[in-house]
Amino acid sequence: MRGFSLIELLLALAILTIASAIALPIYNAYSVRAERTGIQADLMRCVQGMERHANVAMSYEGAVDTDGDGAGDASTGLVSANICRVEATAYTVTVQEAEPTRFVLRARAVESDSLVGRDGMLELDSAGGRRWDRNNDGDFDDDGETGWRP
Repeated sequence: MRGFSLIELLLALAILTIASAIALPIYNAYSVRAERTGIQADLMRCVQGMERHANVAMSYEGAVDTDGDGAGDASTGLVSANICRVEATAYTVTVQEAEPTRFVLRARAVESDSLVGRDGMLELDSAGGRRWDRNNDGDFDDDGETGWRP
């Protein structure tokens, strides 16, 4: 007779289970890093959009388009198409602060995404300051949270 014995099938299943138990966390960590890299690129594009707005308006204030007419009418809120197009789907990007001479952009993981609880918010300001809430405690006061590098 040809075929596999029950012991051979169970052994193959055990090997497959062990391999997936090792590979799945590695894949998940890679996915989180890839999403974070994507949002960092989006934040850099949004900084360029804020600079374009400031070149015309001579201020960072009023860059956010809340009514959809293509012109900025608010200083804070979700970034709009007149500032930049956010390609990352796992994050939302907001203009957290906007004053005449400075601004702060913030990216947070979307509530329905698997990144929530695993990846903290990121910020980028007009002076080029980068912050990453590595431990996801809601602030940037801890050691090592003044940059984007892991």
